[in-house]
Amino acid sequence: MCRLRLLVILFSLRPILDTRLIQGSSHTLRSGAYAYKLIAGVALTHLMALYTGAFMRPASRRLFNYALGGAQKAHVHSYVGIPSHVESKRVRRLDVDPYNPVGQTAEIIKEFFLGNATTDDSSGTRFTYVSFGNEPVTIRDNFDELQVPLDHVSRKPCDNYYVSDDYVRQFDYHVEKLHPQILANVEDGTYSNKIINRMAEELGHSSYKVLPTHTTSHLPELLRRGITRAIYSGQVFRRDAIDSEHYPVFHQLDGIMLFTRRELEKLKTLYKKDISCYSDQDIILHHLKSTLEKLMLHLFDRVVDSDGDVRIANGSPATANYKMDSVHISRIGSPQMSADDWVRWDSDTSFPFTEPSYELYVKLNGEWVEILGCGKLKDIIITNILGDLSSGRQDNIVGGWAFGIGLERLAMVLCKITDIRQFWEEDERFLRQYAYFKDTGMLPVFKPYSRNPPISRDVSFYLDGNDSDKLDFDESRFRSIFEELSREYVEDIAQLSQYVHPKTGRRSLCYRVTYRAMGENLTNSFVNEIHQKALDKLTQLFNIELR
Repeated sequence: MCRLRLLVILFSLRPILDTRLIQGSSHTLRSGAYAYKLIAGVALTHLMALYTGAFMRPASRRLFNYALGGAQKAHVHSYVGIPSHVESKRVRRLDVDPYNPVGQTAEIIKEFFLGNATTDDSSGTRFTYVSFGNEPVTIRDNFDELQVPLDHVSRKPCDNYYVSDDYVRQFDYHVEKLHPQILANVEDGTYSNKIINRMAEELGHSSYKVLPTHTTSHLPELLRRGITRAIYSGQVFRRDAIDSEHYPVFHQLDGIMLFTRRELEKLKTLYKKDISCYSDQDIILHHLKSTLEKLMLHLFDRVVDSDGDVRIANGSPATANYKMDSVHISRIGSPQMSADDWVRWDSDTSFPFTEPSYELYVKLNGEWVEILGCGKLKDIIITNILGDLSSGRQDNIVGGWAFGIGLERLAMVLCKITDIRQFWEEDERFLRQYAYFKDTGMLPVFKPYSRNPPISRDVSFYLDGNDSDKLDFDESRFRSIFEELSREYVEDIAQLSQYVHPKTGRRSLCYRVTYRAMGENLTNSFVNEIHQKALDKLTQLFNIELR
């Protein structure tokens, strides 16, 4: 009878838990009193679960679980699930599309590594190309095995598409309670197998998954498969706001090359006139830089202008008939001109999985443009997966390098495309320009065509509405609502002004939402329709008052 009363109480609380508690579970709770009610309600529910759960009949347990679900939902972080505009892009792999400049850029890179290797190598071992799918990877592979600090900002749910609601629900608790305990046992900032296994056991990092946030998340799998020389590409996903330079789905191509003791000794002999030091790190970094500088020449040499001439409008360092910064390009590679004139290596950077790390810049039209990131792969990553590097055996791995290239970013530089959303375009005027790559092997500079006119709508609202049960305004969610409901028609969201009423003291914000479609003209009626849907969602979610 007591169990039945508890179930009746819980069942009656279900609507409250489903509405008020969920609304109170955003980044911050609306008030201390409300926070107390939320915590007390959830704690009471879990206490009753502990007290009654072990003694229930199956039917009673199902009823109890239904009631408990309301409290459990109250914990769920707002960053849960994969938006439809992201999910729809998972079926399109631009990095392997032979008719898209992203895939064509990847093909040129593959040709360099698979065709002529990297010249400075006499081992005879060829590079392997691996195309990874778009399936989720474990949190262990995406972060832990790559030495991404447990408290690193890049792990937050606001930046990732975690596919498990449970993990997102527990994230704040883990950060507060479990992370400090684990971090207290980390020595020298490196994560040994012992620490990584502990994170798997206590945090579920070997079972919970996330959509890959970088192609490097596949590196641990390559090493487990015994692949030590490869280039590999895939889709990556981040919770970025959509604009001309950012999109939540994009593509990367990475490379890795590990060396045995025998191979490094051969390179030392080869490089004895080029470098003054002969440490393993010196040899590995010299090989890395030499390889990537040759790759840049190979890439820019494959770009043609919109008329098909074998020269590039960028003024790149790779063409024989173009001038860059008053220096004739045909001198590139000659004794009179060194790579320092058009390539710059910036060591003032860091990546979790390389040390030292570098960014490669190329000089275009008088400006230095970032192309890629790279560095010596951290020994701890290799050791954790392949074993000890200090055995001294000639055929054992002793170190290696890695690099990563954002394919969209590189294709934008090569083709002079100014909007990253252009790559998803299916307009015939765009596709036609890249239809002949298979025949010519050349990558055309994009020839812009007339764009459709934008349509703007302003949104102005007070931040203190009349419904205290709704959430406080949050700009990131505000933007995501427009992007989700308006599909890909939102070109920009910009805050125009802040205003405080001189008499009432009420604060208001004003944003301008710009709509534009790549391949069609938007009508005012259509924009009004999708804009109103976003406004309706805003007023349902946030405690605001439209002006």
